[in-house]
Amino acid sequence: MANKESLRKLILDALTKDFQTANNAANTAKETATSKETVAENKYDTFGLEASYLAHGQSIRVNELAEAIERFTSVPFKKFNEHDNVDITALVTLETENNSNKHFFIGPEAGGLKLHWEGKDIMVITPNTPLGRQLIGKQLDDTIELYIKNNRIIYEIIAIN
Repeated sequence: MANKESLRKLILDALTKDFQTANNAANTAKETATSKETVAENKYDTFGLEASYLAHGQSIRVNELAEAIERFTSVPFKKFNEHDNVDITALVTLETENNSNKHFFIGPEAGGLKLHWEGKDIMVITPNTPLGRQLIGKQLDDTIELYIKNNRIIYEIIAIN
């Protein structure tokens, strides 16, 4: 397993790209909301109001991404061994009942981010997700049981890095 610093860089690159996109969208929405052309002409003209809601939502997303970048920049990436419990910055490999492997990185933020690193598809999850809650504190060879749309899924932890 290569150094997880390259994984941190990949995550930060993805978050920075998302931040730039969201920041551009927020600026565009703000310009639209404050433009003289969006002043309501009558009580049914809500374009300016809708643009201001969009600008507000975009600015919240920009702040969330800035916080995620800060958290990933400052959190120490721990090197785990086979005796460690799963915790933040663990890269966990789970085996499904049909012997396929899934890779999850426990991050402080950015849940749902999908990456391809060292030939593996990895999903970032946080401890706030159902899977994340179950994984925190578990060890190698422990099993996890989830119900997704009334389907029972059992995973076995086969690697913690």
